[in-house]
Amino acid sequence: MDFGPYRFSPPWWGVLLFCLGAVIFSALGAWQIERAHYKQRLVTAQQSARAAAPAAIETRDDDDALVYGQKYYASGRFDPDQQILLADQTYASQVGYRVWTALRLDDGTRVMVDRGWIERSNAHTDVPDPPVPGGHVTVQGTWHRLPSPALNWGAASACGKTGWPRVLSYPEIDDVRCQYDGPVLNGLLLLDPEAPDGFVRDWADEKDTVGLRPFGHYAYASQWFLMAVVAGIIFVVVNLRRR
Repeated sequence: MDFGPYRFSPPWWGVLLFCLGAVIFSALGAWQIERAHYKQRLVTAQQSARAAAPAAIETRDDDDALVYGQKYYASGRFDPDQQILLADQTYASQVGYRVWTALRLDDGTRVMVDRGWIERSNAHTDVPDPPVPGGHVTVQGTWHRLPSPALNWGAASACGKTGWPRVLSYPEIDDVRCQYDGPVLNGLLLLDPEAPDGFVRDWADEKDTVGLRPFGHYAYASQWFLMAVVAGIIFVVVNLRRR
């Protein structure tokens, strides 16, 4: 194909390689745009949930009805002798635990309440036993999913643990449920910072259930589309010769 004094004659494998790369880059860009739209819906839902009035956690057959990021309150009695300590949690450059205390509702269902962070003693063998309020209580907080590590290489089940308080490292919901003799809702109630009977509670990062914001996905999408354009420019420049 001639263009004035130039001839554009790419080999067939060059055309194939360019088309394949352009399709892949464009598909990745489109996927990032779809993710941005999805994240925008999550942001809108999270803002609506935070603006809504606190709802009651009652007897529920389907705990998927609980919305992450929404305020809830629950009434019941804490299990003082069966607390879970989430291991290796840091605050202000110090290592400690997050205290999960099960709140037993009137029907026997347990709600795991995250009461905050406590410092670990220098003697790693000394497991703290945080105090638990007695009697019938009503607690309020934000519903959140169970935390997960940045990398998960298939951790072993924690169902064989013994002794209380029980130190666990990023358990999944099945690992939490097998510690108790009754139903446990799938999630955590992050105790309000101003509520009593808690510990260090800085939920600024924990309440964010969205992750990368829509703008970040749009930025990634523009990069993928730009790579497709650059690939096209390189394809033309490499295969354009003077006659």
